[in-house]
Amino acid sequence: MSEIDTVPVSPSPQPAGTPARSSWWDLLLYLLLGFGLFFAAGLVLREYLQQASILTSALIYSLNFIVFFGTVYLAGVRRGILSWAEIGFLPPRWNWTWLLLAFGIVMVFNPIRVALAFVIQYLIEGSLDSLMRSARMTIFAPDGFTWVSFFVTLALAGVAAPIAEELFFRGAIYTWFRRRYRVWVSVLASSLLFALGHADTFAVVITSFILGAVNALVFERTRSIWAPIAVHAVNNSLAVILVYLALAFNLTQ
Repeated sequence: MSEIDTVPVSPSPQPAGTPARSSWWDLLLYLLLGFGLFFAAGLVLREYLQQASILTSALIYSLNFIVFFGTVYLAGVRRGILSWAEIGFLPPRWNWTWLLLAFGIVMVFNPIRVALAFVIQYLIEGSLDSLMRSARMTIFAPDGFTWVSFFVTLALAGVAAPIAEELFFRGAIYTWFRRRYRVWVSVLASSLLFALGHADTFAVVITSFILGAVNALVFERTRSIWAPIAVHAVNNSLAVILVYLALAFNLTQ
């Protein structure tokens, strides 16, 4: 059995005074506030903002940040069942080598997970058409290529969303599972919830699950939420850059 499987179910090390509470009600509250509020607010936005635009995308990503960050604070930190120090958010535990690690992970895993996702998508649906028409692509570049859209999407999808989502899915959800279960159970369970939170197409679900599993292991090893944030931000920022490069290239044809 590997060393990582023999670690006690309570994450270590933890700062003095770190809360160790971990009831099922806490998990339910995380999910109700995180998933529930984001889904409800998304329905309202779609009702009143029928036409896709960069303003719609900005509102959706801002909502993502507010809901997930707010859930961690209100349901976790404010209630005393989670601390910023426990997950390495405040004061920030940062090592500049993690940025190199983030680029390395993205360069190694992205081709694998994207290829796997495309194969599964094609086997299930017989084409990649739904992927090209997915809501995620619409949110990424609703107005086609414009510099305003690019920088807004890079800031919100590339940086803000990874901060909020890592705090929620790794900082709160993974930590909840890790207090009760071994590493691989916690990795699989939290990654499944992360994938379901990105349910759009089969390809998106598969790539999200793999990213979630990798980031859970990075968080487990570093005990700092900033390490998986770096991986997530590099991944999303690269995706935004590639999408807009493709759009810019099409404009020149």
